[in-house]
Amino acid sequence: MSKGVIMKAIVFENVWKIYRASSGVEYPALRGISFEINRGEFVAILGPSGSGKTTLIYLAGGIEKPTKGRVVVNNVDITRMNESERAKWRRRNVGIVFQFYHLVPSLTVLENVLLPMELAGMWSKEERVKRAEQLLDFVGMLDKKDKYPLQLSGGEQQRAAVARALAADPPIILADEPTANLDTENKLKVIDLLSKANKLGKTVIYTTHDPHLANRAHKVIRIRDGKLEQ
Repeated sequence: MSKGVIMKAIVFENVWKIYRASSGVEYPALRGISFEINRGEFVAILGPSGSGKTTLIYLAGGIEKPTKGRVVVNNVDITRMNESERAKWRRRNVGIVFQFYHLVPSLTVLENVLLPMELAGMWSKEERVKRAEQLLDFVGMLDKKDKYPLQLSGGEQQRAAVARALAADPPIILADEPTANLDTENKLKVIDLLSKANKLGKTVIYTTHDPHLANRAHKVIRIRDGKLEQ
């Protein structure tokens, strides 16, 4: 295998994703997308609402499967996997930050960050707690570790979600519109946290409709109507 292939974090090859409505009408969310992201890059996916950004993130993270084409992540063709195999693979390989946080409301902030490590069967209980506290300190949330998600502001929840995405030490962090529901100050805090994660060696990809936030990345991929803009 060539060095060039080994260094690729994410490769989309002619990827289509077509959704079918209950009426039978087909809606193509992605239309023949092809691109490559190198390991260690800090990349923004820029596009308006409905352009296919979330679908792209879900395919890169193995949450969904393309209708046609291939998605290769760190040299693994995840399109060959079934849903159960992708879920198991995702626990160790990808951390995802969702637009609406997706923290478990019945768990404390600390327990939310512990959860990915427990699911992946990583480290001892004492090591998991130590790592979770270190990550919460990293995102400025250690003093909130015993709070529940509904006791936090939106910005605090998203910072906790970044810590959770890093918990199992995945090589890739995917963030789907992580700043969409935040004020300007917290938007910048979240992008700065993603930048810090990138400096730790993570490949980081985030989606946004804001050109100013996209310009904080090292590389911008533009998408509109399910197609890449040149």
